[in-house]
Amino acid sequence: MNWASFHVVELMSVSVNVKYKRVGYLAATQSFGDDTDVVLLIPNLLKKDLASPNPAEAALAISCLGNIVTPELSQTLVADVYSLLNNHKPDLRRRACLCLYKCFLRYPEALRPSFARLTECLEDDDQSVVQAAVTVLSELAMHNPKTYLPLAPKFYKLLTTSSSNWMTIKLVKVFGALTPLEPRLAKKLVGPLSEILETTSAKSLMYECIRTVVGGMTTQEKIVRQAVDKLKDMLDDQDPNIKYLALHALTFLLETHPRIVAEHKGNIFGCVEHEDSNIQYCALKIVRGLVTKKTLMDTTAHLMGAMGRAEQRFRDELVWSVVHVCMNDRYALVTDFVWYLTVLADLVQVPASCHGGLVGEQLIDICLRVEVVRESAVAILKPLLLDGSLLESTPANKTVPEALKSIAWIIGEYACFVTDHAEVIKALSNPSVTNLPAHAQAVYVQSLLKVYASAVAMHAIRARPPPQPPAAVLAPHELVVGVEVPSSVGGDDAVPVAEEDAEAKADAAKAAAAARDAAAKAYADPEIPEAKLVPMTAELTAMCEMIQENLKPFKNSLHLEVRERSCQLSTILELASSAEDATLGRGTAIMEQFSLALSEEIQPVSHRAQKKVEAPAALGLSAPLSKEWDGLLLSSDDEDDEDGGAEGRKKRSKGSKSKPVTDLFTARKTKEQIAREEKDARKMLKSHREKQSMYYLGDDASGEKKKKGKKNRKGAAPEVEAAPEPELTEYMKQSYAGNASRPVIKGEDDDSSEEEYASEYQDAGAAARYAPKVSASDMHAGLGTYDPLAPLARGEDMPTVEAYPTYDPYENEGGGRSAFQVPERRERKHKSERKKEKEKEKKAKAKKAAKKAAKKEKEAAGEDASEDKKGSGKEKKEKKSKSSKADKVTEKLSKASID
Repeated sequence: MNWASFHVVELMSVSVNVKYKRVGYLAATQSFGDDTDVVLLIPNLLKKDLASPNPAEAALAISCLGNIVTPELSQTLVADVYSLLNNHKPDLRRRACLCLYKCFLRYPEALRPSFARLTECLEDDDQSVVQAAVTVLSELAMHNPKTYLPLAPKFYKLLTTSSSNWMTIKLVKVFGALTPLEPRLAKKLVGPLSEILETTSAKSLMYECIRTVVGGMTTQEKIVRQAVDKLKDMLDDQDPNIKYLALHALTFLLETHPRIVAEHKGNIFGCVEHEDSNIQYCALKIVRGLVTKKTLMDTTAHLMGAMGRAEQRFRDELVWSVVHVCMNDRYALVTDFVWYLTVLADLVQVPASCHGGLVGEQLIDICLRVEVVRESAVAILKPLLLDGSLLESTPANKTVPEALKSIAWIIGEYACFVTDHAEVIKALSNPSVTNLPAHAQAVYVQSLLKVYASAVAMHAIRARPPPQPPAAVLAPHELVVGVEVPSSVGGDDAVPVAEEDAEAKADAAKAAAAARDAAAKAYADPEIPEAKLVPMTAELTAMCEMIQENLKPFKNSLHLEVRERSCQLSTILELASSAEDATLGRGTAIMEQFSLALSEEIQPVSHRAQKKVEAPAALGLSAPLSKEWDGLLLSSDDEDDEDGGAEGRKKRSKGSKSKPVTDLFTARKTKEQIAREEKDARKMLKSHREKQSMYYLGDDASGEKKKKGKKNRKGAAPEVEAAPEPELTEYMKQSYAGNASRPVIKGEDDDSSEEEYASEYQDAGAAARYAPKVSASDMHAGLGTYDPLAPLARGEDMPTVEAYPTYDPYENEGGGRSAFQVPERRERKHKSERKKEKEKEKKAKAKKAAKKAAKKEKEAAGEDASEDKKGSGKEKKEKKSKSSKADKVTEKLSKASID
């Protein structure tokens, strides 16, 4: 509506009819803003209307100013608005009080000078003015309560005497912000708030009292009980808005009075399945806060039951809540981890869930940390691996592949607990696995090797007893004086150790160490004697052939990782098969060694563990990787030498030794070096401008032409304006100003697991997209630096109206009476006195008329005298007669006025 802004200003300036002015002010209120250009034209217009004797015009100006106020308008007109606080019209005082709040937000310097008069409005005779003052002070106190704490006695007096629900609500909200700062105030408010809770029928006032109690008066047990009883009635209400407010108030008592909140657990669980989504989320938040070790299983069962009837978004929130409650504080509430694994297995099958990756991470974390549940984990997760419907690419299986990847890793890592290897291998090599993402397929292929190697190793162990461990070898300090070393340790050459022979002790220690090393080598030797080889069975051979057949799609995969792992697995199986064909049992021995290599247990490692590892002392991070690099870079002097010839070579010969390349980047430059480099750079730029001046826009190349006189400057060609710089994005502007927010890095803080697994579907960009240009928090932040109760400094008083633009709107209208001046009361005079005053006025008018007539006659006589200087006596007589006639006329007029 910028095209009509000027016409709106013209309509605002119409003074003939207030109706037209009202339309103009309404249009300005709805269309003007900080970026409106014509706002610069209306300060004097608003000043004139604010000082208008017509209350309607002043009211229109105040209402418009409160909606379109800018920092400039506020600074210019705040004194005019402040002066209206002394107006005899209560409506104008009320409007001025409310408009001052908007002026404070845009011009915080006006708060301190006007605060004293604003607090005086709390004692105004008109109740509407008092309500406006309470509204303004409550808004200021809500954003900076510590500053307004000294006003608590005045607020308390108004709270106990007020009969208006609106003003009582504002006062209760103010006390809700002040009570956390002053504990003694909570004890003082118990009586008034308790009385309001018992007597009021207004839901809004009752809720504000409850909010104040649960927010800052939790130490007063009696009134907390009374507030919770009222919340119970609100939970049973059919109105969803009242039900939501009750749940929202209960969230404040979760930390201080969880037992009182737990008494209403039945109503809260019922709200989880409510049709209103806001009520569902608020009730779920309370449920998460009420969970204990005893109630964990029941609460989880209730939430799992609610997933089937919930919408998709709330279903994801339920899944996240179940996982979050169980994993919080390093699984502090979980006592049965097998039960938790069954819960996670059920969460994998929740349709269209977006937390499949989170569930998979939890499965791996539990199996790594809790050793006793690994066998149970394989048994619980195996049906999910065998379920072919989870491999289908459907919307219901949106994040199931992430969970299946973790399941396949767990079954492969702990394949020693698998009983039916053929069934698991068939599921891992299923052709439908190609529907999964590439990283999940790679895990499936890797697990195939682990499961098959485990099957072969278990067959060999059953067919052949395990090797006997080596005999214990005594350490040197365990050797007893006078005792022979056993033959199994020292061999046949073992000799007794003499107590006094030091050389014999050393020889015995060396022999014991050699025997220990030989025994360890013999035990870990991968070569198994042919007498102990176990041939493969037909079942193992069939498994190998099935894997080879099912690996064909994976070997032709477009993903490099999948193709590489499948080709490696196929090569290993072919190697084992060919070895088995050559010698029975050799293939089994090869797969046993793979099983032994893959059976090493993986321990959980914190993602911050690398920071705790100290760097070795011999590691030189600043040392150059190669000394030959120093000769690869040539200084700029070498290039100059090619142009300079012999002179350049002479200068070079006189120079110092060449420095390493690393010193060029690591050594700090002095101020002289920096100045020298800048000087050289300017010289190079100047020479390049002279050579390539046709490619430069704007000023001249050398810069010397600017210093020439005006004569040369007149003949110079007009300067070409430089191209405008491209406009920076908002993020770059914030970055240059130092206000850019640091991006969030997942897993940076190891103290809180909640931040790591926070819900990712919240759109932060949407909030920023619809955020106002000037938010209330930003405007109130400017008021926080001003203490309105502190004494005013010199020159900090509110400026008078005359201190602003010197234009006087009533300069040519006469009267000059101010709109804020109270009309003086005139005393009634007697009739005779009024008659005398009228007579005096008439005489004064008659004298003025006579003087005018005489003046005209003199002017006429002067003209005649100039024509004839001598004049005749007759003319003199005529003049005398004329003057006598004039005197007679004046006498007659005076007599007539007296009569």
